[in-house]
Amino acid sequence: MTSDPRSPRKRYLQGGVAVALLALAVAGLLASRAPADPSPDSGRWIQVNSAPLIHQIGLVGKIEPQATISLTAPFDGNVLANLVEQGQRVAAGQVLLKMDPSLVEIQLREALSAQLKARRAVQELQDWNNSAQVTRARRTLRTSQMTVSNSERKLNESQNLFARGIIPRNELDDLSQLLQTQRLDLTAAQGELQQALNQGTGEYRQIADMELTNATVKYEALRTLLAGKDVTAPFAGIVVPAPGINLAQAASTGAAGPVQTGSKVGQGQVLFGLANIEQLKIVSKVSELDINQLHQGQSVEILGDGFDGERLSGVVDIVSSLALPGDASSGSAQFPVSLSIPKLSREQLQRVRLGMSARLTIITYRNDQAMVVPPAAIQRGADGMSVEYRASADQPAKRLSVSVGQSTAEGVEVFGLQPGQVRLPGAP
Repeated sequence: MTSDPRSPRKRYLQGGVAVALLALAVAGLLASRAPADPSPDSGRWIQVNSAPLIHQIGLVGKIEPQATISLTAPFDGNVLANLVEQGQRVAAGQVLLKMDPSLVEIQLREALSAQLKARRAVQELQDWNNSAQVTRARRTLRTSQMTVSNSERKLNESQNLFARGIIPRNELDDLSQLLQTQRLDLTAAQGELQQALNQGTGEYRQIADMELTNATVKYEALRTLLAGKDVTAPFAGIVVPAPGINLAQAASTGAAGPVQTGSKVGQGQVLFGLANIEQLKIVSKVSELDINQLHQGQSVEILGDGFDGERLSGVVDIVSSLALPGDASSGSAQFPVSLSIPKLSREQLQRVRLGMSARLTIITYRNDQAMVVPPAAIQRGADGMSVEYRASADQPAKRLSVSVGQSTAEGVEVFGLQPGQVRLPGAP
């Protein structure tokens, strides 16, 4: 048996192939165990869409009138008839109380008489040059002038007769003295006429005008008082006790109880109060933790057990900057808040009454197209905050700058983002 001279080489080649295959297998195993290179797509993409975002605060308050006014007695006198009681609902223009106008009517007639006299005096001064007083002064002056003229003529004649020796000296002296007296009377008559003329001008005229003005004002004031003899409701409301009257004031003013028919009242005395039900408000208290979330004009939803089934709307009207007095150690400070309610319908007013409690829901923030993302999706850098965004899975990713808004249980509200997908960094 002969041997093949190529057998050793063949065995050598077969061994090399086996070693190469083993090396490839080991390399493959090591490659599978080595860590993979980081991929730009590492992390998880989530879908984000716009949705309404609403923040609200719940409060409890009481329904009160927007305003309560005091109705007072228009003048001194007796109550002729009291037509209402406390708690009664009245309409605008309804007569609530009647006053006895007898005393005012007397004063009104006296004021009218004074006004007529003052008007007559002013009319006389307007044509004062033809008045009786001036006419009389002029007549007296003319009489004095004629008398002096006659006496002067007689004196001239007597001087001629005395020069011819017909009359004695004493007769001439008597005529001369008489003429001097008459000239004094003429001067006095001239002064009286000037004084009479002056009474129709200057201060005399101003005094007459002012007296007429005062008489007219007094007369019109009394007419106004008399027109208010029937106390009417200026608006629809509810008769309530007079606001701001404590027991001491009531005792001093005699208003300790309801005004009775026949009782005497003084001008300006408070008769009763009238609460406006045409415009209502709700007064509540807010903790210092929530007060900065409220501002004027925020919408309010109002519900109540007393008017169950009736859903009212309102707005925040007044947010006080002063906390209610109280013990600071008892808890956080409380701030009063007033909410206005639009004018209610007649049917609503039949159910909603003053003093009822109400549950309030105040919307402090609202965004109907809010974009909310998890906080982990927001990355902060030197140039601000941004998110990695793509419109859909088959679109390229890009980095968008965003700004944040409100925080919610689901995440953070961001601005500058459209519906699509954002990436959450982390393991796939």
